[in-house]
Amino acid sequence: MVTVALAGAASGFGMTMLRTFLHLNSKSTTRHRFVLLSRSNKPELAALGIEVRPVDYANHAQLVAALGDVHTVLSVIGGSVEAMGVAQLALLAAAKEAGVKRFAPSEYAGISNDTIDLYHGKVEVWTAAKAVAQETGMGITSFQCGIFMSTFATGTTKPVTEVGKREGAKNGEEEALAGLRPWNFVVNMRAGTADLPGDGTAPIVFTEMRDIATFVYNALSLEQWQEVMGMGGDVKSYRDMLSIIERVQGRGFLVKENSVDEMKAQAAGDPGKTFYNQVRIALAEGWGEVPDTLNRAFPDVKPVTCVEFVEKRWQGVEVGEASWGEDQSFM
Repeated sequence: MVTVALAGAASGFGMTMLRTFLHLNSKSTTRHRFVLLSRSNKPELAALGIEVRPVDYANHAQLVAALGDVHTVLSVIGGSVEAMGVAQLALLAAAKEAGVKRFAPSEYAGISNDTIDLYHGKVEVWTAAKAVAQETGMGITSFQCGIFMSTFATGTTKPVTEVGKREGAKNGEEEALAGLRPWNFVVNMRAGTADLPGDGTAPIVFTEMRDIATFVYNALSLEQWQEVMGMGGDVKSYRDMLSIIERVQGRGFLVKENSVDEMKAQAAGDPGKTFYNQVRIALAEGWGEVPDTLNRAFPDVKPVTCVEFVEKRWQGVEVGEASWGEDQSFM
């Protein structure tokens, strides 16, 4: 058993991770102890039996004290470049002083963050983490999962399942998104459109949110962490995904291919879509092909496949004729 502190887990994907951890812990014979680092008291979470430790990321001494008995720090801090950078650097500095044994920054993406402006904070934190690891022997890892499979649930009208009821989801879409906001990234499932990176044939790892949490939970039991630990639910191209979706929804999609040069021009021409286009460029160039480290380490974990996910979230859902309509691509 180790004591694990989660940072940034009071909402969004972090909350899904925390809930999944607690559920898996309740069934495990080697349970871990989880604490939540939060900027506020979160009495609603404390009432569920979660130990909440309020912290101010600008207060170094307070952070060090909060981590005094912690073995592993998991960060799922998201948001702005500043939030991903400043808060995590403060957390890393406190973890170093407190003698934390392992630290995993908020990665959960593709194989590199160098070409994506919004992820420059991730680059800074990872560089600092490697320096701390070299200096102190602290174990660090970059958890990589490719693209969130759960985005393909955006727009579904399916009802909640038992999992959603357990987690308090208001509807099936919220359950399936598992902490993500509705996100028409590349594929708009309701409109029936696909704005492909390149010709859409690049292999990509897609992983469902609770499967990410399950792999990370299992990684807590490893004696040694590799510097990069990838995981995956399934490997498909966007063209493969379209074949699955069209079969399940029973209609053809409208498809647009975008060359790297075209996506670069779009990124430069519309700052609101810089992130969207930088990620699409990266995907066309192999960014989504993360390693299967944790799949091999934990073969008993059977993650959801793309076919299973699309069928569960879209089988029988009524959809209209495909139409580009209003552009709703993400950022």
